[in-house]
Amino acid sequence: MKKFTLAIVAFAAMVLASCGGSKPQQEVADQDTTKTFEQAQLEASVKMHLDSLSTQINEKQFAAIEENIKAGKIKLSAEEKKVKPTYLLSPAVSANATSIGQKYAIMAMLTADKEVAALYDMEISGYDEAVSKLIAEINDPAIKKANEAETKAEKNKVLYKEMEAEGRINFYWIMTSAATVETVYVLSQNVEKFCAGYTDDQVANITFRIFCIIDAIEQLSVYDPQIVGIAEALNPLKNLNAITLADFKKELAASKEQIEASRAAFLK
Repeated sequence: MKKFTLAIVAFAAMVLASCGGSKPQQEVADQDTTKTFEQAQLEASVKMHLDSLSTQINEKQFAAIEENIKAGKIKLSAEEKKVKPTYLLSPAVSANATSIGQKYAIMAMLTADKEVAALYDMEISGYDEAVSKLIAEINDPAIKKANEAETKAEKNKVLYKEMEAEGRINFYWIMTSAATVETVYVLSQNVEKFCAGYTDDQVANITFRIFCIIDAIEQLSVYDPQIVGIAEALNPLKNLNAITLADFKKELAASKEQIEASRAAFLK
């Protein structure tokens, strides 16, 4: 996949060229100047919108499942730990990731599943190995820089800034989408247990995050054909718009099958 900025330019050039027709040299030169200006405007407009969405997501933080586990808000009894979850991804799924986009997505999903596996006292070395292997294959310096940040918010800021500078902003949103879908999927598998610890405000932040991610992916899908499938995969999540924990639980239960389909689409 080419850099996102180049994809925008290519799309803009295609649209502007649709006028067709043979024109005098001066007029062609004038048109080229106009193209350059309009391409720059289009690119700037999309960039501003994506930057705004990233900022809003970062401002609306919520505790991910693994954070609630570490904080002791999600606990399992000895009996509950005996029943191992079958819905978590196996680390072996990393071998199915062939494109860079798939590697980013599966890396994010396995990272989300690792903490849940640990909660059930499952072996997690396989997750560590698979994630490390994917990071090595992706070879994105932004990930290393982000991991050096002290807080979650700072990590996200660094990741976005660095990936944007690298021209990998499309992959940032693919990764963010995959992590969010996997989190919502796990929540839907055991609603009462995994929603423990969430407040109404945090639930509102989760659904707002989903809204922003869908918006960003739909923006990018116009310029990047590979993201069209991601946009389609996220469609079922549009049903999640609760602002209270009680309503969120109901939505997760009602949308369970659609969420499963959304998650499956990321693994194709």
